[in-house]
Amino acid sequence: MPAAKRVLLDDGDALPYDTLVLATGARHAYFGHDEWEPFAPGLKTLEDATTLRRRILVAFERAERETDPERRAALLTFVIVGAGPTGVELAGTIAELAQRHAAAGLPQHRHPQGPRRADRGRPARAGGLS
Repeated sequence: MPAAKRVLLDDGDALPYDTLVLATGARHAYFGHDEWEPFAPGLKTLEDATTLRRRILVAFERAERETDPERRAALLTFVIVGAGPTGVELAGTIAELAQRHAAAGLPQHRHPQGPRRADRGRPARAGGLS
């Protein structure tokens, strides 16, 4: 007699299924460089996203008060590793946040050199970060 295809829940209920897929989750990979973790937060959960957004907005706020041009530029420098869908979306979101703050009369949220490609150090293409 074949076993029943159902998952037993902690509360005693059971869920029937045809095919069971177990997803064990994911961890952020730093490729043997765990020291990067404080500077390179992951983006896999809603909590990760809100933490990252807060860090970006705090950088804008600090840049607004910063009087030293070099320190302001450093606060407005964001590095995105990876050009997959998440990296592209993140780059666009950072650009939109900066434009919103600039439109609100806070032009100091623009990096003095504009967006730049980390791989070549040259200005990004018009229309966004690349």
